[in-house]
Amino acid sequence: MVKAWHEEEKRRKQPSYQKEIAPQFEYNRFIRDFFNDPKNNGKSRDDAIAAWKHLKVQPGSNQYRS
Repeated sequence: MVKAWHEEEKRRKQPSYQKEIAPQFEYNRFIRDFFNDPKNNGKSRDDAIAAWKHLKVQPGSNQYRS
């Protein structure tokens, strides 16, 4: 059990680690994925929110797609 905890702590310290965001927080997931997309470098939080608002009213998934 302790070994597994140490392995998880080591994994969390890696730069590529992303904490799991529960499905009910789809807005948070969208914002994180928006800023992780290299084509959005330099864009503002307001840009991300505008993209979210546009996607939210569209039929289908609210998941970020580049």
